[in-house]
Amino acid sequence: ALERGATYEDGFGKDHHTIRLFWEVVHGLEQEYKRKLLIFTTGSDRVPIRGLSNLRFVISRNGSDESRLPSAHTCFNHLLLPEYTSAETLRQCLLTAIRECE
Repeated sequence: ALERGATYEDGFGKDHHTIRLFWEVVHGLEQEYKRKLLIFTTGSDRVPIRGLSNLRFVISRNGSDESRLPSAHTCFNHLLLPEYTSAETLRQCLLTAIRECE
């Protein structure tokens, strides 16, 4: 549902390689980490009353340095995602970011 409602900025689109990798990684996460991703990007682990598809969720390209971790503006449900080229790198960086934000 979050994927259906997502919008993309700064050179990303739903068919961009990094975005396809991102959703592949997210769909493969355990439920606990999906909840932590929601906290990381929105500041809350609660699904909005009208569901995730009604949440304005934005993913923006944040450079091409694959050593950078993703970051987020929780007030705006805005994920800043470097342009990763492999699913494993994206997964490691995303999990590090969501673990370290606690």
